Amino acid sequence: MPVSVVTVDFITRTGLTCPVCNAPVRETATWRMGQQIVHQIVCQNGHSFRVYEHENGSYRIVLYGNSSRRGTTTTATESTVTVEKTGRWAFAEAPTISIEQLKTFMSHLKAGLELELDYKEDAHAEIDNKTSDFFGMYIMRYHEVPSCPVCGRSNCWIHIPPKLVRAIQKDASINGNEFLVYGSSEPSEDFAEQLKPVIEFLSQNYQVTWKDSCHVHLLVSDDYAPLPITVANNFWQLLRYFYTGYAYLFGNTPGSFLRKSGYSGFQDLLASPLFDHVGGNRNAVYFGESYIHRGKIIIFNIENRLADASLNVKQLVALRAVNLALMKRAAELALIGLIKVDNDKWPIYKGLGQLINDLIWSNISPEQVDMNLVKQWMKRNAEELLDEIKHLLSPFEYTIVKELIENPPRESNQITTTDIHIPAKRMDRTLITAIINAPAAKTEKESISIIAKSLGKTEETVKKELENLGAKWCNGKFKMVA
Repeated sequence: MPVSVVTVDFITRTGLTCPVCNAPVRETATWRMGQQIVHQIVCQNGHSFRVYEHENGSYRIVLYGNSSRRGTTTTATESTVTVEKTGRWAFAEAPTISIEQLKTFMSHLKAGLELELDYKEDAHAEIDNKTSDFFGMYIMRYHEVPSCPVCGRSNCWIHIPPKLVRAIQKDASINGNEFLVYGSSEPSEDFAEQLKPVIEFLSQNYQVTWKDSCHVHLLVSDDYAPLPITVANNFWQLLRYFYTGYAYLFGNTPGSFLRKSGYSGFQDLLASPLFDHVGGNRNAVYFGESYIHRGKIIIFNIENRLADASLNVKQLVALRAVNLALMKRAAELALIGLIKVDNDKWPIYKGLGQLINDLIWSNISPEQVDMNLVKQWMKRNAEELLDEIKHLLSPFEYTIVKELIENPPRESNQITTTDIHIPAKRMDRTLITAIINAPAAKTEKESISIIAKSLGKTEETVKKELENLGAKWCNGKFKMVA
Protein backbone atom coordinates (compact mmCIF):
# COMPACT_ATOMS: atom_id res chain seq x y z
CA MET A 1 0.00 0.00 0.00
CA PRO A 2 1.44 3.43 -0.89
CA VAL A 3 2.42 5.49 2.15
CA SER A 4 1.31 9.12 2.40
CA VAL A 5 3.96 11.68 3.34
CA VAL A 6 3.36 13.01 6.84
CA THR A 7 5.82 15.50 8.33
CA VAL A 8 4.17 17.19 11.30
CA ASP A 9 1.54 15.33 13.28
CA PHE A 10 1.42 11.72 14.42
CA ILE A 11 -1.58 10.20 12.68
CA THR A 12 -3.04 6.75 12.20
CA ARG A 13 -3.67 5.52 8.66
CA THR A 14 -5.38 2.37 7.51
CA GLY A 15 -2.80 -0.40 7.34
CA LEU A 16 0.08 1.76 8.62
CA THR A 17 0.66 1.89 12.36
CA CYS A 18 3.73 0.98 14.38
CA PRO A 19 4.45 -2.76 14.03
CA VAL A 20 5.73 -2.81 17.64
CA CYS A 21 3.11 -0.90 19.64
CA ASN A 22 0.41 -0.06 17.05
CA ALA A 23 0.83 3.67 17.78
CA PRO A 24 0.33 6.51 15.25
CA VAL A 25 3.31 7.27 13.03
CA ARG A 26 4.88 10.06 10.98
CA GLU A 27 7.31 10.06 8.07
CA THR A 28 10.70 11.72 8.64
CA ALA A 29 12.38 11.15 5.25
CA THR A 30 11.83 9.57 1.86
CA TRP A 31 14.16 8.70 -1.03
CA ARG A 32 14.38 6.48 -4.11
CA MET A 33 16.56 3.35 -4.00
CA GLY A 34 16.60 1.47 -7.32
CA GLN A 35 13.03 0.50 -8.15
CA GLN A 36 11.77 1.26 -4.66
CA ILE A 37 10.68 4.31 -2.69
CA VAL A 38 11.99 4.13 0.88
CA HIS A 39 9.98 5.83 3.61
CA GLN A 40 11.64 6.46 7.00
CA ILE A 41 8.94 6.21 9.69
CA VAL A 42 8.89 6.83 13.45
CA CYS A 43 6.00 6.30 15.87
CA GLN A 44 5.05 8.49 18.82
CA ASN A 45 6.76 6.02 21.19
CA GLY A 46 10.09 6.28 19.37
CA HIS A 47 10.11 3.03 17.39
CA SER A 48 11.70 3.48 13.95
CA PHE A 49 11.05 1.44 10.83
CA ARG A 50 11.12 1.71 7.06
CA VAL A 51 8.54 1.03 4.39
CA TYR A 52 10.06 -0.20 1.10
CA GLU A 53 7.46 0.63 -1.57
CA HIS A 54 7.98 -1.05 -4.95
CA GLU A 55 6.90 0.45 -8.27
CA ASN A 56 4.27 -2.29 -8.66
CA GLY A 57 2.52 -1.09 -5.48
CA SER A 58 3.74 -3.86 -3.17
CA TYR A 59 5.61 -2.91 -0.01
CA ARG A 60 7.38 -4.38 2.98
CA ILE A 61 8.03 -3.02 6.48
CA VAL A 62 11.45 -3.36 8.08
CA LEU A 63 11.90 -2.65 11.77
CA TYR A 64 15.20 -1.71 13.41
CA GLY A 65 16.35 -0.55 16.84
CA ASN A 66 14.77 2.26 18.83
CA SER A 67 15.72 5.61 17.31
CA SER A 68 16.55 7.05 20.72
CA ARG A 69 19.69 4.87 20.72
CA ARG A 70 21.02 6.35 17.51
CA GLY A 71 23.46 9.21 17.73
CA THR A 72 24.55 8.30 21.23
CA THR A 73 28.05 9.33 22.16
CA THR A 74 30.48 6.58 23.06
CA THR A 75 33.04 7.85 25.51
CA ALA A 76 36.76 7.44 24.94
CA THR A 77 36.92 5.19 28.01
CA GLU A 78 34.41 2.75 26.50
CA SER A 79 36.05 2.90 23.07
CA THR A 80 39.55 1.98 24.18
CA VAL A 81 38.31 -1.54 24.86
CA THR A 82 37.41 -1.98 21.19
CA VAL A 83 39.51 0.43 19.13
CA GLU A 84 42.96 -0.77 18.08
CA LYS A 85 45.53 1.87 19.08
CA THR A 86 48.20 2.81 16.52
CA GLY A 87 49.28 6.16 17.99
CA ARG A 88 48.74 7.99 14.68
CA TRP A 89 45.61 9.93 15.44
CA ALA A 90 44.32 12.78 17.52
CA PHE A 91 40.55 13.30 17.47
CA ALA A 92 38.15 16.16 16.88
CA GLU A 93 34.74 16.17 18.49
CA ALA A 94 32.11 14.68 16.15
CA PRO A 95 28.99 12.49 16.30
CA THR A 96 30.04 8.96 17.28
CA ILE A 97 28.62 5.49 16.74
CA SER A 98 27.86 2.84 19.33
CA ILE A 99 29.60 -0.52 19.62
CA GLU A 100 26.35 -2.22 18.60
CA GLN A 101 26.15 -0.06 15.46
CA LEU A 102 29.77 -0.89 14.69
CA LYS A 103 29.17 -4.65 14.95
CA THR A 104 26.11 -4.45 12.70
CA PHE A 105 27.91 -2.28 10.15
CA MET A 106 30.93 -4.57 9.97
CA SER A 107 28.75 -7.63 9.44
CA HIS A 108 26.79 -6.00 6.57
CA LEU A 109 29.54 -4.08 4.72
CA LYS A 110 30.21 -5.33 1.18
CA ALA A 111 32.72 -4.43 -1.53
CA GLY A 112 32.25 -4.56 -5.30
CA LEU A 113 34.76 -3.79 -8.06
CA GLU A 114 34.27 -1.89 -11.33
CA LEU A 115 37.08 -3.25 -13.50
CA GLU A 116 37.78 -1.46 -16.81
CA LEU A 117 39.67 -3.43 -19.48
CA ASP A 118 40.65 -2.71 -23.08
CA TYR A 119 40.33 -5.23 -25.89
CA LYS A 120 43.49 -7.22 -26.61
CA GLU A 121 42.74 -7.63 -30.33
CA ASP A 122 40.93 -5.58 -32.98
CA ALA A 123 38.15 -8.18 -33.38
CA HIS A 124 35.86 -6.40 -30.89
CA ALA A 125 32.60 -8.08 -31.90
CA GLU A 126 34.20 -11.52 -31.66
CA ILE A 127 35.58 -10.77 -28.19
CA ASP A 128 32.17 -9.44 -27.09
CA ASN A 129 30.53 -12.68 -28.25
CA LYS A 130 33.10 -14.78 -26.37
CA THR A 131 32.59 -12.62 -23.29
CA SER A 132 28.79 -12.97 -23.39
CA ASP A 133 29.08 -16.73 -23.82
CA PHE A 134 31.56 -17.11 -20.97
CA PHE A 135 29.57 -15.08 -18.44
CA GLY A 136 26.13 -16.08 -19.72
CA MET A 137 24.85 -12.51 -20.04
CA TYR A 138 24.46 -9.73 -22.58
CA ILE A 139 26.78 -6.74 -22.64
CA MET A 140 24.68 -3.77 -21.52
CA ARG A 141 24.81 -0.04 -22.06
CA TYR A 142 26.71 2.04 -19.51
CA HIS A 143 25.07 1.97 -16.04
CA GLU A 144 22.59 -0.76 -17.05
CA VAL A 145 22.45 -3.84 -14.83
CA PRO A 146 20.47 -6.99 -15.68
CA SER A 147 17.98 -8.35 -13.18
CA CYS A 148 19.16 -11.07 -10.80
CA PRO A 149 18.31 -14.55 -12.16
CA VAL A 150 17.39 -15.70 -8.64
CA CYS A 151 15.21 -12.90 -7.22
CA GLY A 152 14.60 -10.67 -10.26
CA ARG A 153 15.91 -7.48 -8.62
CA SER A 154 18.23 -5.21 -10.63
CA ASN A 155 20.04 -4.00 -7.49
CA CYS A 156 20.53 -7.43 -5.90
CA TRP A 157 23.79 -7.95 -3.98
CA ILE A 158 22.60 -11.08 -2.14
CA HIS A 159 22.80 -13.84 -4.73
CA ILE A 160 26.32 -14.49 -6.00
CA PRO A 161 26.61 -14.68 -9.82
CA PRO A 162 28.19 -17.99 -10.94
CA LYS A 163 31.27 -16.19 -12.30
CA LEU A 164 31.23 -13.22 -9.90
CA VAL A 165 30.40 -10.66 -12.60
CA ARG A 166 27.06 -8.92 -11.98
CA ALA A 167 27.05 -6.93 -15.23
CA ILE A 168 29.20 -6.11 -18.27
CA GLN A 169 28.85 -2.60 -19.64
CA LYS A 170 30.07 -0.59 -22.60
CA ASP A 171 32.20 2.34 -21.44
CA ALA A 172 32.91 5.10 -23.96
CA SER A 173 35.99 6.26 -22.03
CA ILE A 174 37.90 3.06 -22.89
CA ASN A 175 38.33 0.75 -25.88
CA GLY A 176 36.78 -2.25 -24.18
CA ASN A 177 34.29 -3.18 -21.47
CA GLU A 178 33.65 -2.54 -17.79
CA PHE A 179 33.03 -5.54 -15.52
CA LEU A 180 30.98 -5.14 -12.34
CA VAL A 181 32.41 -7.75 -9.98
CA TYR A 182 29.94 -8.87 -7.32
CA GLY A 183 29.82 -6.74 -4.16
CA SER A 184 30.03 -9.22 -1.32
CA SER A 185 31.46 -9.82 2.12
CA GLU A 186 32.53 -13.42 1.49
CA PRO A 187 35.99 -14.49 2.73
CA SER A 188 38.88 -13.49 0.48
CA GLU A 189 39.87 -17.15 0.06
CA ASP A 190 36.47 -17.86 -1.58
CA PHE A 191 36.64 -14.67 -3.62
CA ALA A 192 40.14 -15.55 -4.89
CA GLU A 193 39.10 -19.07 -5.83
CA GLN A 194 36.13 -17.81 -7.86
CA LEU A 195 38.15 -14.96 -9.38
CA LYS A 196 40.99 -17.10 -10.78
CA PRO A 197 39.08 -18.68 -13.73
CA VAL A 198 37.48 -15.29 -14.48
CA ILE A 199 40.89 -13.59 -14.74
CA GLU A 200 42.23 -16.50 -16.82
CA PHE A 201 39.48 -15.84 -19.39
CA LEU A 202 39.79 -12.05 -19.29
CA SER A 203 43.59 -12.23 -19.69
CA GLN A 204 43.16 -14.07 -22.99
CA ASN A 205 40.92 -11.38 -24.47
CA TYR A 206 41.60 -8.12 -22.61
CA GLN A 207 44.52 -6.03 -21.43
CA VAL A 208 45.26 -3.23 -18.96
CA THR A 209 46.16 0.12 -20.56
CA TRP A 210 46.92 3.57 -19.17
CA LYS A 211 43.19 4.46 -19.44
CA ASP A 212 41.86 1.59 -17.30
CA SER A 213 40.95 1.80 -13.63
CA CYS A 214 39.43 -0.39 -10.93
CA HIS A 215 36.94 1.45 -8.73
CA VAL A 216 35.83 -0.03 -5.42
CA HIS A 217 32.26 0.43 -4.15
CA LEU A 218 31.81 0.03 -0.40
CA LEU A 219 28.14 -0.42 0.30
CA VAL A 220 25.51 -1.68 2.69
CA SER A 221 22.69 -3.09 0.61
CA ASP A 222 20.84 -4.93 3.36
CA ASP A 223 18.42 -3.23 5.75
CA TYR A 224 20.61 -0.47 7.12
CA ALA A 225 20.21 2.04 9.93
CA PRO A 226 21.71 5.47 9.08
CA LEU A 227 25.17 6.14 10.53
CA PRO A 228 26.81 9.49 11.39
CA ILE A 229 28.79 11.25 8.64
CA THR A 230 31.85 10.70 10.88
CA VAL A 231 32.31 7.23 9.34
CA ALA A 232 32.60 8.67 5.81
CA ASN A 233 34.78 11.54 7.02
CA ASN A 234 37.17 9.13 8.73
CA PHE A 235 37.45 7.05 5.53
CA TRP A 236 38.31 10.25 3.66
CA GLN A 237 40.96 11.08 6.26
CA LEU A 238 42.48 7.59 6.10
CA LEU A 239 42.75 7.83 2.30
CA ARG A 240 44.45 11.23 2.64
CA TYR A 241 47.09 9.88 4.99
CA PHE A 242 47.66 6.56 3.19
CA TYR A 243 47.38 7.90 -0.38
CA THR A 244 51.04 7.28 -1.23
CA GLY A 245 51.05 3.74 0.19
CA TYR A 246 47.80 2.98 -1.63
CA ALA A 247 49.34 4.23 -4.90
CA TYR A 248 52.41 2.08 -4.20
CA LEU A 249 50.23 -1.04 -3.81
CA PHE A 250 47.53 -0.48 -6.44
CA GLY A 251 49.11 1.84 -9.00
CA ASN A 252 50.28 0.04 -12.16
CA THR A 253 51.57 2.98 -14.21
CA PRO A 254 55.37 3.09 -14.67
CA GLY A 255 56.91 6.48 -13.95
CA SER A 256 53.90 8.06 -12.22
CA PHE A 257 52.47 5.10 -10.23
CA LEU A 258 48.84 6.02 -11.02
CA ARG A 259 47.22 6.61 -14.42
CA LYS A 260 46.70 10.11 -15.82
CA SER A 261 43.16 10.73 -14.56
CA GLY A 262 41.32 13.24 -12.42
CA TYR A 263 40.26 10.31 -10.25
CA SER A 264 43.90 9.62 -9.33
CA GLY A 265 44.28 12.98 -7.69
CA PHE A 266 45.78 13.61 -4.29
CA GLN A 267 44.65 17.22 -4.72
CA ASP A 268 41.07 15.98 -4.17
CA LEU A 269 42.07 14.83 -0.70
CA LEU A 270 43.86 17.96 0.49
CA ALA A 271 40.91 19.51 2.35
CA SER A 272 39.67 18.08 5.65
CA PRO A 273 36.08 16.84 5.26
CA LEU A 274 34.44 18.95 7.94
CA PHE A 275 31.14 19.23 6.08
CA ASP A 276 28.07 17.10 5.39
CA HIS A 277 28.35 16.56 1.64
CA VAL A 278 31.94 15.36 1.70
CA GLY A 279 33.26 14.46 -1.73
CA GLY A 280 29.99 15.34 -3.46
CA ASN A 281 31.92 16.15 -6.63
CA ARG A 282 33.30 13.41 -8.85
CA ASN A 283 36.59 13.08 -7.00
CA ALA A 284 39.01 10.28 -6.16
CA VAL A 285 36.74 9.31 -3.28
CA TYR A 286 33.14 9.79 -4.34
CA PHE A 287 30.08 10.04 -2.09
CA GLY A 288 27.62 11.06 -4.79
CA GLU A 289 25.87 7.67 -4.87
CA SER A 290 25.25 7.88 -1.14
CA TYR A 291 22.50 10.01 0.32
CA ILE A 292 23.75 12.20 3.17
CA HIS A 293 21.22 14.28 5.09
CA ARG A 294 21.54 16.25 8.34
CA GLY A 295 24.79 14.60 9.34
CA LYS A 296 23.57 11.04 8.63
CA ILE A 297 24.48 8.66 5.80
CA ILE A 298 21.00 7.53 4.74
CA ILE A 299 22.12 5.45 1.74
CA PHE A 300 25.60 3.96 2.13
CA ASN A 301 27.51 3.57 -1.17
CA ILE A 302 31.01 5.09 -1.12
CA GLU A 303 33.31 4.75 -4.12
CA ASN A 304 37.12 4.77 -4.09
CA ARG A 305 38.43 5.49 -7.61
CA LEU A 306 42.16 5.67 -6.99
CA ALA A 307 43.39 2.22 -8.12
CA ASP A 308 44.57 1.35 -11.61
CA ALA A 309 43.06 -1.65 -13.38
CA SER A 310 44.74 -5.03 -12.94
CA LEU A 311 44.59 -8.60 -14.21
CA ASN A 312 46.66 -9.79 -11.25
CA VAL A 313 44.44 -11.95 -9.02
CA LYS A 314 46.50 -11.28 -5.90
CA GLN A 315 46.34 -7.52 -6.44
CA LEU A 316 42.56 -7.52 -7.01
CA VAL A 317 41.95 -9.68 -3.92
CA ALA A 318 44.14 -7.33 -1.87
CA LEU A 319 42.38 -4.25 -3.30
CA ARG A 320 39.02 -5.54 -2.13
CA ALA A 321 40.34 -6.63 1.28
CA VAL A 322 42.21 -3.37 1.98
CA ASN A 323 39.18 -1.22 1.12
CA LEU A 324 36.86 -3.28 3.32
CA ALA A 325 39.38 -3.04 6.16
CA LEU A 326 39.87 0.72 5.70
CA MET A 327 36.13 1.34 5.86
CA LYS A 328 35.80 -0.87 8.94
CA ARG A 329 38.69 1.02 10.50
CA ALA A 330 36.95 4.33 9.70
CA ALA A 331 33.84 3.09 11.52
CA GLU A 332 35.91 1.73 14.40
CA LEU A 333 37.60 5.11 14.88
CA ALA A 334 34.16 6.77 14.79
CA LEU A 335 33.57 5.23 18.22
CA ILE A 336 35.79 8.06 19.45
CA GLY A 337 35.25 10.85 16.89
CA LEU A 338 36.76 12.39 13.75
CA ILE A 339 40.44 11.62 13.23
CA LYS A 340 42.86 14.47 12.60
CA VAL A 341 45.56 14.02 9.95
CA ASP A 342 48.31 15.80 11.81
CA ASN A 343 51.44 14.00 13.04
CA ASP A 344 55.17 14.32 12.44
CA LYS A 345 55.11 12.22 9.23
CA TRP A 346 52.15 13.98 7.61
CA PRO A 347 54.19 16.85 6.04
CA ILE A 348 56.39 14.22 4.33
CA TYR A 349 53.44 12.17 3.06
CA LYS A 350 51.59 15.30 1.99
CA GLY A 351 54.56 16.55 -0.03
CA LEU A 352 55.00 13.07 -1.48
CA GLY A 353 51.35 12.98 -2.58
CA GLN A 354 51.73 16.30 -4.34
CA LEU A 355 54.91 15.07 -6.03
CA ILE A 356 53.06 11.98 -7.33
CA ASN A 357 50.38 14.27 -8.76
CA ASP A 358 53.08 16.27 -10.55
CA LEU A 359 54.37 13.01 -12.05
CA ILE A 360 50.83 11.99 -13.09
CA TRP A 361 50.24 15.29 -14.90
CA SER A 362 53.79 15.49 -16.34
CA ASN A 363 54.58 18.69 -14.45
CA ILE A 364 57.88 16.98 -13.68
CA SER A 365 59.56 13.91 -15.17
CA PRO A 366 60.86 10.86 -13.24
CA GLU A 367 64.39 11.91 -14.19
CA GLN A 368 63.99 15.12 -12.17
CA VAL A 369 63.45 13.34 -8.84
CA ASP A 370 65.16 10.59 -6.86
CA MET A 371 62.66 7.82 -7.67
CA ASN A 372 64.37 5.35 -5.35
CA LEU A 373 63.83 7.72 -2.43
CA VAL A 374 60.22 8.33 -3.53
CA LYS A 375 59.55 4.58 -3.62
CA GLN A 376 61.25 4.12 -0.26
CA TRP A 377 58.87 6.58 1.43
CA MET A 378 55.84 5.24 -0.44
CA LYS A 379 56.73 1.76 0.80
CA ARG A 380 56.97 3.09 4.37
CA ASN A 381 53.48 4.55 4.02
CA ALA A 382 52.20 1.22 2.67
CA GLU A 383 53.72 -0.54 5.68
CA GLU A 384 51.95 1.94 7.96
CA LEU A 385 48.72 1.24 6.09
CA LEU A 386 49.10 -2.48 6.73
CA ASP A 387 49.86 -1.83 10.40
CA GLU A 388 46.71 0.32 10.69
CA ILE A 389 44.37 -2.40 9.41
CA LYS A 390 46.17 -5.65 10.23
CA HIS A 391 43.71 -6.56 13.02
CA LEU A 392 40.89 -6.37 10.44
CA LEU A 393 42.57 -8.70 7.90
CA SER A 394 42.60 -12.49 7.82
CA PRO A 395 46.02 -14.22 7.83
CA PHE A 396 45.54 -14.87 4.08
CA GLU A 397 44.77 -11.19 3.39
CA TYR A 398 47.66 -9.97 5.56
CA THR A 399 50.09 -12.27 3.71
CA ILE A 400 49.13 -11.13 0.21
CA VAL A 401 49.25 -7.42 1.14
CA LYS A 402 52.68 -8.00 2.69
CA GLU A 403 53.80 -9.74 -0.51
CA LEU A 404 52.58 -6.81 -2.63
CA ILE A 405 54.49 -4.35 -0.44
CA GLU A 406 57.69 -6.31 -1.01
CA ASN A 407 57.02 -6.88 -4.72
CA PRO A 408 54.46 -4.51 -6.35
CA PRO A 409 53.17 -5.85 -9.72
CA ARG A 410 54.15 -2.55 -11.36
CA GLU A 411 57.81 -3.07 -10.48
CA SER A 412 57.93 -6.78 -11.39
CA ASN A 413 55.87 -6.45 -14.59
CA GLN A 414 53.21 -8.83 -13.24
CA ILE A 415 50.04 -6.84 -13.89
CA THR A 416 48.59 -9.93 -15.61
CA THR A 417 48.87 -13.17 -13.62
CA THR A 418 46.69 -15.67 -11.76
CA ASP A 419 49.55 -16.69 -9.46
CA ILE A 420 48.17 -16.83 -5.92
CA HIS A 421 48.41 -19.39 -3.13
CA ILE A 422 44.97 -20.09 -1.67
CA PRO A 423 45.06 -22.01 1.63
CA ALA A 424 43.17 -25.26 1.91
CA LYS A 425 39.50 -24.68 2.73
CA ARG A 426 38.08 -25.47 6.10
CA MET A 427 34.75 -27.28 6.13
CA ASP A 428 31.88 -24.91 5.40
CA ARG A 429 29.71 -25.26 8.50
CA THR A 430 26.86 -23.23 6.95
CA LEU A 431 26.69 -25.56 3.94
CA ILE A 432 26.89 -28.66 6.15
CA THR A 433 24.02 -27.34 8.32
CA ALA A 434 21.95 -26.69 5.17
CA ILE A 435 22.64 -30.25 3.97
CA ILE A 436 21.58 -31.73 7.31
CA ASN A 437 18.41 -29.62 7.55
CA ALA A 438 17.29 -30.15 3.94
CA PRO A 439 14.24 -32.44 3.61
CA ALA A 440 14.40 -35.55 1.45
CA ALA A 441 13.80 -34.91 -2.25
CA LYS A 442 12.91 -37.05 -5.25
CA THR A 443 15.90 -36.00 -7.36
CA GLU A 444 19.43 -34.69 -6.87
CA LYS A 445 18.49 -31.50 -8.74
CA GLU A 446 15.59 -30.88 -6.36
CA SER A 447 17.91 -31.31 -3.35
CA ILE A 448 20.36 -28.79 -4.83
CA SER A 449 17.49 -26.37 -5.43
CA ILE A 450 16.32 -26.67 -1.79
CA ILE A 451 19.81 -26.12 -0.39
CA ALA A 452 20.48 -23.20 -2.76
CA LYS A 453 17.24 -21.50 -1.71
CA SER A 454 18.07 -21.87 2.00
CA LEU A 455 21.53 -20.33 1.47
CA GLY A 456 20.42 -17.59 -0.94
CA LYS A 457 22.79 -18.87 -3.65
CA THR A 458 22.41 -20.05 -7.22
CA GLU A 459 22.04 -23.76 -7.91
CA GLU A 460 25.23 -23.75 -9.98
CA THR A 461 27.23 -22.28 -7.07
CA VAL A 462 25.80 -24.81 -4.59
CA LYS A 463 26.46 -27.69 -6.99
CA LYS A 464 30.15 -26.72 -7.15
CA GLU A 465 30.35 -26.31 -3.37
CA LEU A 466 28.84 -29.77 -2.85
CA GLU A 467 31.37 -31.23 -5.26
CA ASN A 468 34.25 -29.49 -3.46
CA LEU A 469 32.92 -30.78 -0.15
CA GLY A 470 32.73 -34.34 -1.51
CA ALA A 471 29.01 -34.68 -0.70
CA LYS A 472 27.14 -37.49 -2.52
CA TRP A 473 23.39 -37.75 -3.16
CA CYS A 474 21.82 -40.95 -1.85
CA ASN A 475 18.24 -41.91 -0.91
CA GLY A 476 16.83 -38.42 -1.25
CA LYS A 477 19.58 -36.47 0.56
CA PHE A 478 23.19 -35.36 0.24
CA LYS A 479 25.59 -37.12 2.59
CA MET A 480 29.21 -36.60 3.52
CA VAL A 481 31.51 -39.34 2.29
CA ALA A 482 34.68 -40.03 4.26
